[in-house]
Amino acid sequence: MDSENPISMRWARVVEATSRTPLPMSELRLRAGDLLGEFTLLMKLAQGGMATIWVAARKASDGRPELVAIKTMLPHLCGDHAFVSMFLDEVGLLTAIHHPNVIEVRDVGLHYGLPYVALEWIDGDSLGQLMTEVTSRGEQLPLNVMLRIVGECCLGLHVAHELRNERGELAGVIHRDVSPANIVTGASGDVKLIDFGVATAVDRLSEQTGTGVYKGKVTYMAPEQAMRLKIDRRADVWAAGVVLYRMVTGRTPYQGSMLEVFQQLKLGAPYTPLPRSVPKPLADVIHGALRRDREQRYQTAADFRRGIQFAAAQLCEPLAKDQFAQYVRRYLGEKLSTQRAQILEAMASIEFA
Repeated sequence: MDSENPISMRWARVVEATSRTPLPMSELRLRAGDLLGEFTLLMKLAQGGMATIWVAARKASDGRPELVAIKTMLPHLCGDHAFVSMFLDEVGLLTAIHHPNVIEVRDVGLHYGLPYVALEWIDGDSLGQLMTEVTSRGEQLPLNVMLRIVGECCLGLHVAHELRNERGELAGVIHRDVSPANIVTGASGDVKLIDFGVATAVDRLSEQTGTGVYKGKVTYMAPEQAMRLKIDRRADVWAAGVVLYRMVTGRTPYQGSMLEVFQQLKLGAPYTPLPRSVPKPLADVIHGALRRDREQRYQTAADFRRGIQFAAAQLCEPLAKDQFAQYVRRYLGEKLSTQRAQILEAMASIEFA
């Protein structure tokens, strides 16, 4: 991990400040126009159980606005050391990973005791939303689109898995929540892994996420995690395989309630077979990612990507980045145009210039 990176250094100072003196429960209520570091909040995008996502902007060196997505902890969680540690652990991992297929950190800090991270802005939406838009029109993702998305995802995963600590040892990073909701498809043709909020690393600062604690989405969970075994990068390979399976079939490998899926995984039930219409090279690569015995599974995300490339060479025309960008804009363009207009309106309302 790069301790000389300025953002990593700022992250380290935030970690030190929060570990030295526990944060009080914040009464802070953020509003559009508030300044967090160099960034002006423009509009709220979403709020989950742990954090709020804002669109924000700062002046770039050329004078034009640079958009970012700012993630802030919910104020009432600031007094909970476990939540603060989990939030900062995600930021720490992201500051150490530099790859076009992983979301990039722009800044990190404390705003009156409220931890926040500024992430690069992606003009796009989740793979899950792209799939919804496509299926709502009675269509299916083309095979070369599916394989490009999962192949790019594997590139980002492999870099994360190969992250090393200051001693040169593998840090043991596992995303643990690879799913369509956490893969962003951009209007410029980018594919980005996001939300390392439940990721784990062997030498992470926080020890809140133990081997037996279930994190992530059950339908994308590897069997070994359901069995409470120690997991490694191959759990992410499984999850990426589930993503491909779902794109191909329109469903996940195991059906039922979360509890039923969990029991099937735990007890070793076979997953729903692929339709016979799925070409053998594609079926082989999916099976290679979804072998219950992880020793028989693709051992790395890079191995999985090579399998994807082999299948793609036999089954479909290659898809260039600009072609993929056109595809994304075809289905997400209207929604993204509306969002851009809302951002411009927010800038005007707070007189950001």
